[in-house]
Amino acid sequence: MRLRTRLALAFALLALVPLAVMVPFTLTQLRATLSKGLDARMDGATASAQEALERAAANARRAVEELVESTAMEDLARDARESPARAIRADTAQALMKSRGLTVLSLFDRKGTTLSSGHLPARRGDPDPVLFAATREKSPKPVPVKVSVRGDQGLSEIPALVTARPVDYGDSRLWVVGGVLLDQGLAAHLARLTGAEVSLLSGKEVVARAGSVTPPTVARVLPLGEAATVRLVFSRAAEREATLGVLRSFLLLAGLGLSFAVLLGLLMARRITQPVEALTSGARRVGEGALDVQVQVQATGEVGELVKTFNDMTTELRSTTERLVASERVAAWQEVARRLAHEIKNPLTPIRMSLETLMAVQDAQDARFPALFRDSAGVILEEVDRLKRIVDEFSRFARLPKPQLEPVDLGELAQNVLSLYASPPPGIQIHSEMQPGVVAKADRDQLTQVLVNLVKNAEEAMAKGGGDLRVRVRATDREAVVEVQDSGPGIPPEHRARIFEPYFTTKDGGTGLGLAIAARILQEHGGKLDVGGEPGQGACFTLSLPREH
Repeated sequence: MRLRTRLALAFALLALVPLAVMVPFTLTQLRATLSKGLDARMDGATASAQEALERAAANARRAVEELVESTAMEDLARDARESPARAIRADTAQALMKSRGLTVLSLFDRKGTTLSSGHLPARRGDPDPVLFAATREKSPKPVPVKVSVRGDQGLSEIPALVTARPVDYGDSRLWVVGGVLLDQGLAAHLARLTGAEVSLLSGKEVVARAGSVTPPTVARVLPLGEAATVRLVFSRAAEREATLGVLRSFLLLAGLGLSFAVLLGLLMARRITQPVEALTSGARRVGEGALDVQVQVQATGEVGELVKTFNDMTTELRSTTERLVASERVAAWQEVARRLAHEIKNPLTPIRMSLETLMAVQDAQDARFPALFRDSAGVILEEVDRLKRIVDEFSRFARLPKPQLEPVDLGELAQNVLSLYASPPPGIQIHSEMQPGVVAKADRDQLTQVLVNLVKNAEEAMAKGGGDLRVRVRATDREAVVEVQDSGPGIPPEHRARIFEPYFTTKDGGTGLGLAIAARILQEHGGKLDVGGEPGQGACFTLSLPREH
């Protein structure tokens, strides 16, 4: 990963870390605050519902008390004492109930027999022990009971808040039991008052429901004895929406912050890394041989000092290299001239001696002149051929043509070279190990010349004692490799450093240009030629080229 990318990611992470820390904390605090607000609202609504129920019970109690204390009830008690059947009819309680705003009202005699019922007229003459049980309550407050009423679907049990008061006239006593039904009207009133969904339950059965809320929800319960329960359901949707809204805001803020941080990081990273990248590119070009590279980039501080030092270094390096190249060129030509003079001087001595002998014999008019001429001419021609061979090899090394690169199967090429040595000298065994599909871009003719030279040198190294010559072709991820290994005497360590130098040879009559030409061919192919092996156990020449996939 590039330094610029890492810096941009670092800026982005620095922007996200505070948000990653703050968002969970803020959401937790927000949820706690909203939950407290919702709990307070539910507590207030529950208290309001409780007050509404108590107010309804108080109104019912007051209505019953006013009814009991009214003159109409006194007259009814007096008439009932003299003639109950004529004074209290089936619809008597119903008229009294409506006049007082009650929804439950029954008149009982001392024994609990229903004399008149406003909410269920058919109950006249029958006992109603559940409702009459209110007469035994010591508290003046209304109590919850289940009251039988007739509706559209027949007779049903509905909870009610009722209270009982006696009406005495002489030795006669009537009981007035009245109150309010916990019905749909009350549920609707509580729903409007609390903003919740209100359910009135009798046991597990819902007798009335009003209002609606959006999930998710939370419930509160107001028990009214064993007869009824008021269930208030509140919505948590507002709390969830507020939390989601804050979360969306944070995510938007995080996105904007991340975008800004990445943009700022890229700009800062570019400003920081541009000189470094320029220096890296300059160093790469210097490594490729461009010694006149100058980094033209604006930088300050330590990086600016580094850029200045780099430019000074390349200037000095170029100057030093030019001096070294000039010195090496002079030294190389001096070495070439010395070696060439040495190689040419050796054939000239026998040529001169042969010509001087012929001239002396001719001056002496010696009869052996024809025979000596033939012998001397053969020596002279042999030495001239030797001079020509030296000049040809020198010319070939000096004017090696540019390689014509094309895909070459190294296994096939090595087999073709080995076919030239199908009949090796006695005592020499040739072995080949070819990995298929090893292809490199190379000049087929020049590479053939290299392999022929290496195989020929291997054979010559084993000419006296024989041995095994192995040619291997293999591939790595990036390179195509050819190895030529012999079991000859090997190459002494002190010679390995110079074995690829021109005119360095350990063979009698050799020019020392064969391996130098091979190494130069590999260099111009972008590869290399190495030598290995232990002294006394043979030599191994390794030819490496960039692989063509």
